Amino acid sequence: MKKSIYLKRIYFAFSVFILVFVVNFMIPVFGNIGYTQRMWISFNFFVIIFAIIILIKNKFPNKNNIISSLILGALMFVAYEGFSFSSFKAFFSTTICSLATFSIFINHPNYAIPIVKSKKIYSIIVSIIIAILVGTTLGTINLFTSGQKLSLNINLSCFLTALNPAIFEEICFRFFIYALCIYLLKGNINTKTEKFWCYFMMVVPHAMIHTPEIFMNNGAISGIIVTIMLSLLFGLPFALLQKKRDLTSAMIAHGLVDIIRFCFIGLPF
Repeated sequence: MKKSIYLKRIYFAFSVFILVFVVNFMIPVFGNIGYTQRMWISFNFFVIIFAIIILIKNKFPNKNNIISSLILGALMFVAYEGFSFSSFKAFFSTTICSLATFSIFINHPNYAIPIVKSKKIYSIIVSIIIAILVGTTLGTINLFTSGQKLSLNINLSCFLTALNPAIFEEICFRFFIYALCIYLLKGNINTKTEKFWCYFMMVVPHAMIHTPEIFMNNGAISGIIVTIMLSLLFGLPFALLQKKRDLTSAMIAHGLVDIIRFCFIGLPF
């Protein structure tokens, strides 16, 4: 009975996300912030609020986790190539979500996703190789499904900018979301339904925030199809890398996908 009640918390969280997703279409666009960007901002706000609440209740994790969180957050200044409102926002989001995630993992170590699976050199090399294989494959698929003209232009900004999706998105929209599911389930992930919803929440909301413009311009069917494709082709592999391997492999793979995209299609700004 308790498990059913706890699972309803995830249903409620996703229902709120869907409500925000739908309401987003009802509000006129102002300035340069479109439907998609507004949904990204809303989702980011959602995870920050939950992360702060969890930190208040659980308190901060240990010193090593705090240092790791600050390092991951500080890399956002590298990604944005300097100090700006955007880089500080990404720094704060990444750091606070990392801290909240580690604080949950300390209370539920059996479900923790490690930054690296093992500190042994062999294990680290295996994680890197797996990440490169997955990232290169998905990056190639991403290019040929983009429908855009390809023109190779390699520069440092392609690699630095890729740190944002690699670290910020993997931590805030997948790593933390998984930890949030553990928190909502009170550390009990025993049934197939509970496991499914943990994966679902790691994959689908992040895929959906890429699609509002597609829903608006091409209709609901196109939006749903693209959401399913993004979830299966990209979201699920990254989630599996986190769950089955470690956070680092998912970040490297995700980063590679975007490096390939930026080098052949161009930077998003």
